[in-house]
Amino acid sequence: MPKQVWRTLRNVLMAMGGMLAALILLEIGARFLPPPYEDTGNVADVCSNQVGWRGSPYFTTTVGTDDYYHNLQLNRVGMHDNEHQQSKPANTFRILVLGDSFVRAHQVKEEETSHQVLESLLNSGDSSQHFETISAGVDAWGTGQELLYYRSEGRDYQPDLVVLMFYLGNDIVDNLPGRGLTLRGRNCYSPYFVLCGDQLDATPWFFAPGVSPPIGTCPFGKRVLSGFLGKIYQHSQLYGQLEPLLASRPPKVSALDYYTQENEFFDYALQLTIALIKQLEEEVRKDGAEFAVVLISPPDLIDFTRMSSSEREAVYQTLPFMRRAEEMSPPNRFLAEALAGEGIEVLDLLPSFVEHIDRTGQEHSFQEDKHWNVVGNRLAAEAIYNWLTANYEFQ
Repeated sequence: MPKQVWRTLRNVLMAMGGMLAALILLEIGARFLPPPYEDTGNVADVCSNQVGWRGSPYFTTTVGTDDYYHNLQLNRVGMHDNEHQQSKPANTFRILVLGDSFVRAHQVKEEETSHQVLESLLNSGDSSQHFETISAGVDAWGTGQELLYYRSEGRDYQPDLVVLMFYLGNDIVDNLPGRGLTLRGRNCYSPYFVLCGDQLDATPWFFAPGVSPPIGTCPFGKRVLSGFLGKIYQHSQLYGQLEPLLASRPPKVSALDYYTQENEFFDYALQLTIALIKQLEEEVRKDGAEFAVVLISPPDLIDFTRMSSSEREAVYQTLPFMRRAEEMSPPNRFLAEALAGEGIEVLDLLPSFVEHIDRTGQEHSFQEDKHWNVVGNRLAAEAIYNWLTANYEFQ
């Protein structure tokens, strides 16, 4: 090798070594700095490389919502549920329930959650089979995270039926990239999925602060860069400290964009969501299990459904774009019809909740945070029980 080439190579290697040493020193120093973001005080969740975040194993606290207090305890895998062995016992029909905070239901006691009430109802019949429901619900999970959970852990429970509890209030927008939680002063991002044109890329992408995530396209170079930097972010304190300088604001998206029909990001999120549910359904059925979707409507949609024409007119005065609701299918019906078109079984809880309120006048949600109270959890469980027993033959 000529001396000039050797000198050049040596200088390059020395420069690279110096840069690496500097980065190592900066990384060490970054670990002594305060976290880049304010600590939210959320100790019920931990960051997970597989699903973004999940419940903290064996977490306990006292929860109070609208003066209803109880002692919350998560199980060994961080779910608001009793313990379940991974291998399925003999003569047992297992139902895995996927969802977000409505499935976790930390506002009520574990025995009052919809999944546990459903299990009790199923076991109260004359079937010789034992029924077991397994809760896999974590606050702010989107459909993509639920798919990732099923792949990494849920399928190992060998469920006979997987029920996706889909909350129309935010589950659509929660599938957009860049959604995360601030845990212990640092942002925790979930892997996300991308539509490549009209096709879902079934391999998750990693979110990397400073790299704009793709919307509707899947450029190979961006996948490589996002994957490389995303994995570094999961372990680097230096990258975390630099994030406030790199991060850009995510697009503003709201469930109300369904009615405005003017937000391209919401339209993309809606199509992405349908593709994700279809992907989950295909993987569940490939494993030999049944699959169904239960639609949960937010209290505002329930209230709007029950309004008189004069009450709706008052809404239109405040939100003029809501007049389109008179001509459009409501979001619950639109999604139910779209999924039914894909051959997916769907139960819409809205009619049961409207009928129950009209008949009894009982509140089904806490006023403070709009999640189901004891009545709402039981009402959901009863509707699911009636639907399952009418449409499935348990063996």
